[in-house]
Amino acid sequence: MKYIPKDRLFVNMKTHPTLFLILIILSISLLTARANVYVIKDKQGKVIRTTSQHQMHKQEKDAGYIITILIEDRKETKQVSKFKYNFKEKIDWVKVQAEAQLIEQTLKDGAVHELNYPVHRVLATAYTPDSRCCAPYDDGFTATGYPAGYGSIAIDPDYGQFRYGDVLYVEGYGLGVADDCGSAIKGEHIDVCFNLGELAKADHWGRKQVRVWKIN
Repeated sequence: MKYIPKDRLFVNMKTHPTLFLILIILSISLLTARANVYVIKDKQGKVIRTTSQHQMHKQEKDAGYIITILIEDRKETKQVSKFKYNFKEKIDWVKVQAEAQLIEQTLKDGAVHELNYPVHRVLATAYTPDSRCCAPYDDGFTATGYPAGYGSIAIDPDYGQFRYGDVLYVEGYGLGVADDCGSAIKGEHIDVCFNLGELAKADHWGRKQVRVWKIN
């Protein structure tokens, strides 16, 4: 039998730091299996970094990097979105704005029972696309690549209550689209976005239980 030096049986942490980091993440994730683990690669397929969020930095998107699932609850590795979302371009904005106005007026009239849309009761927090709320993902873009601002709504895409591209009317906030996510947004919890510089409005919103109507 061929002799293999002991020092070759293990990964050299100094010469292969990225591989060593991936092995650590693999070991921890296989034990817990509580969340997806993603890997970001450049155009040549070189691993740039790993992350627990389906999200990239703006400079990575501009460079044409891709993000793939490294671990998906113990399922086999598969490639996911390359941030070529276009669901907002397919929305009939005239129609959804008219529907949002109808909901708003119905709420004012106290006739919620007359609405034909399913209602969801969720915890709603608020954020702005700045470093205090979004670091290290404070590049001004949502997880799906759209500019972050008023009307962006972060959801838990793995929970299934809402999906990316859903048009939502949020009580006390208004019309928005599910186009973002966050590590703290789990289950029946959404995060509504205010514009950059409107941190005071986000703070004033706080945490509250609201009704949400999905109108598409």
